[in-house]
Amino acid sequence: MPNESSLPSPAPEILEYLSRHPNAQDTIEGILQWWVLDSCLRNWAPKIMATVQQLVDSGFLEDRAARDGRVFYRISPRYLARLREDASNNS
Repeated sequence: MPNESSLPSPAPEILEYLSRHPNAQDTIEGILQWWVLDSCLRNWAPKIMATVQQLVDSGFLEDRAARDGRVFYRISPRYLARLREDASNNS
């Protein structure tokens, strides 16, 4: 069997999913939706969380806690105003 690092991407994602679900079988559409997407979400989640926090810390996004404790993110009004001002200056 070839070395995993010599396999084309997204082979590692497919094999990682199958290692956690050894009885899985699916169509190409299912592999895309479940196997590859699942692995990508697992790998990207920490990076996305860190990036969103950096965007909040830098003033590009703002966060707001809902009553149920979930946190929602949106573009900061200050940054949006700056974008609009830049766009109008470039028109």
